[in-house]
Order: sequence, then structure tokens, then C-alpha cells
Amino acid sequence: MRIALCSDTYHPIADGVANHLVDYKVELEKRGHSVRVYTVFSTNDGVFGLPSYRFPLYKEYRVGIPVYEMYRDLERFDPQVIHIHTPFTLGTMGYRYARKRNIPTIGTYHTDFVNMDNTVRFPFIKSILNIGFQYNMHLYAKLDMVISPSKLVADHLSDFGNKSKIVPVGIDLSKFVYNENKEDYYLFIGRLTQDKGVLELLEAAARLPNKEFKIAGTGPLRDSVKDYANRYRNIEYLGYVSEQDKIDLLKNAKLLVAPSRAETFGVVFIEAMASGTPVVGSSETREIGILRDDYNGWFVKYGDPESLVSKIRELDGLDMRSYSENARRSSMNYSIQTTADLLEAIYGELIELKIRQ
Repeated sequence: MRIALCSDTYHPIADGVANHLVDYKVELEKRGHSVRVYTVFSTNDGVFGLPSYRFPLYKEYRVGIPVYEMYRDLERFDPQVIHIHTPFTLGTMGYRYARKRNIPTIGTYHTDFVNMDNTVRFPFIKSILNIGFQYNMHLYAKLDMVISPSKLVADHLSDFGNKSKIVPVGIDLSKFVYNENKEDYYLFIGRLTQDKGVLELLEAAARLPNKEFKIAGTGPLRDSVKDYANRYRNIEYLGYVSEQDKIDLLKNAKLLVAPSRAETFGVVFIEAMASGTPVVGSSETREIGILRDDYNGWFVKYGDPESLVSKIRELDGLDMRSYSENARRSSMNYSIQTTADLLEAIYGELIELKIRQ
């Protein structure tokens, strides 16, 4: 099959969707498929990059500028299926091309717009995010199929009239090194935004001076994280970390602490668990279904530093070996091979359906 992937986020952006798409492209190509990514970066063969500018509300991301050359490139590639991963410039252009040529289109819903109102500081941000969500629903309602990465997302989309099929966001588990011999630090890795719970984690860390915390990532709250790191010796800010550094950090961390409320899936949960690192997550991510309390991780109340302090103290001195093994075992359900198996079948069915129409 010839498969076009359209996404406004891709390597070198360091987020879960971008990392997943890199792994997914490699896996599909291993299976003999031709894959072309349409995004805002042109990094190597097989990637078409639109010209773009920095998104003013979130400068780590870029906004694609529509140019007709993308349609020319699609004509040359001649995809049999188009899979949209973001609803904006790339997703819209991919859909319009597919509609004119009767090509099946699929869209995965990755971003929880509803719970991003504290991610950036800007007047009328709730209204702006609502517009983004409504446009996402409008576009995805026109597609041949919508994919949800978890039951939580599928239920959410159903409330707005969009039916979807659940396909987990798989990762390349082989990159991560299972390790039971942990170092004595707690790790946060991800976007530095309020919806990720990083401020509450920093407040908790400040109350636990004998515990070491490492914070990796970048985003709008970077200066706040730096300020905490300067004031408290037990907090280390690592900034953006390379893929290899991320693998090493996850391998050696005692726990991944990810008290977010804006996860549609939680790729970093799987990456940590594949490394044998249990996860402390927000109770608002319970319905995603990855974490099981007191099995491969634990839940705390979102937005509550005291809940984090209490949980970390409770877990102090606990033998983590069984939890590490449970985490590793749980991660095996979310391999990139499993995701590719499911989507490969969906692509084939939709292509056959279009041919028969």
C-alpha cells in the first residue's frame, strides 16, 4: 500500500505523537508499504515539509502555510489511503486532496483540546480552544473512519456524535531497556504546561527536600521550572533531552511522575513501563486503561500537590521489583507491531470498499 500520513507535529518535535509517527513509518516500511509523511519539517527522504512559522501561543510548535506544492507531491506519490493525525493545515489539505480523488481517509484524535485551557496564557484561550475542538469534530465527521487511542477518547467523541474505533498508540518497545536496578530519583518528562501537572509536581518536590527530582522537556512553563531548580537543590531541570538520554532517564528512574489531565493516551507511560519504571499518574487518566492502581502504577488527584507528597512518602522504601515486572508486562500490549497490524487491516478494508463503490 501507498500510505500518506498528515500531521502538524513530527520529528524533531519531542512529543508522543511525533515519536509514535516516526516508529509507525518505520514499521510500515518494514512490511513493504510505501509511506510518505506530510508535516511542517522536511528532515529526510519520505517526508514532505510545508513552509511554516512558529505558533505564537506555543512556540515549540509550528503552523504550516498551505502551498499547492503539497498537492503536486501527493499527485506524484499517488496514495491509496490518507491517515490524518492533526486536524489543522496538514489534516485539512490531506482531506481535501482525498475527497477529490475518492481516496479513503482516516483520522486519529490525539489532542485533548477541552483540557488545554491552562496550557497557554492568552486572552479568550477557552474560546480559541473550543473553536479548535469544534473544527476537529467538523473535519473528522467527514472522514471514512475515526480512530481513538483509548476508550476514554472514544467515549468523549461519542458524546459529540463521532463514532470511532479504538486503536492504541503503539511504540517501538525494542528501543527501551528493562531495568530493575533503579537510581533514587523521580522523573517528569514531557511538555512543560499546566495541564501536564508540572507545577503541582514542583510544589510537591519543594516539600520533599530529601528526594531527587529530574524534570525533562520544554514548553511555556520552562522559566517556572528553571526558577524552582535554582531555588531547590533537589530539583534538576534537564531541558530538552535527546532520544537516547530519554531512554537512559526512563531506564534508571525510580518512578515516572506524570500527574496530567490532558492525556488521550499517554505514550510516555508506555515508554516508562517498557523500561520497568512504574508510573504515578493523575486519576483523570484512569479511564485510558494503561495504569492499574497498585499493579504497574498509582493514581493521585490532579492539581493537588499534597496528594503527590502523600503518595511519594507512602511509596518510599517499597520494594519495586514486582511493580517493575508488572509494568514491563503491561507495556507489551502497546507495541508498534500491534498498532500496525490493526491499522493495516483497516486500511485494506477501506481501500477495498472504495474500489467497490
